[in-house]
Amino acid sequence: MYNEKLYYRYLIILGILIFLIIFYIQGGELEISLFANVFSAAGITLIIDMFLLKFVFWKWCPDLFYKAKITNIPFLGGDWEGVLKSDFIYPDTGEKVPPIHAKMKIEHNFDSIIVNLETNQSYSNSYVAGIDVKGSQKFLCYLYGNEVDQNREINPKHDGATRLRIKNEGELRLEGYYWTGRSTSGYMDFKRKTKNSLK
Repeated sequence: MYNEKLYYRYLIILGILIFLIIFYIQGGELEISLFANVFSAAGITLIIDMFLLKFVFWKWCPDLFYKAKITNIPFLGGDWEGVLKSDFIYPDTGEKVPPIHAKMKIEHNFDSIIVNLETNQSYSNSYVAGIDVKGSQKFLCYLYGNEVDQNREINPKHDGATRLRIKNEGELRLEGYYWTGRSTSGYMDFKRKTKNSLK
């Protein structure tokens, strides 16, 4: 999700800088109170990490983290629209399902991603999601549970897995494949329509 080594390196440097500022403000002498300064610097660094960076900056300018290479993927949060192309064949007619229009909502927090997908027949929610990086290729991968609104006899509740390539070529796109516990699979292609950050 994010470059942990780089992020914690930044936090350690920030903690040292805060300690040095406190140390010099208090006269720059080595005393017993030096330990209190260390704990004060650590506390201030944690407050900056938990509130300022992960909530304030992430909420208002999450793309800044990608540009600074703290995260290894662009911000994916927002509303997406696209199509699902399933290999499912109707048992009564022997015909393939036509492409299905779908809407996807991604909640992209600093250290987690939640994916919700909805069609006119069913909806699904991710219960595990993460980013897989293979060289310059980046993939949004998640496991989901699907609930069905209609036609439960031919489209029962099921679980599945999805692997979508993150394409950032002028506009952000997600495309790839999904597999279900019903032994079906399909292709997904989505474009982001609106961008939103952490609620």
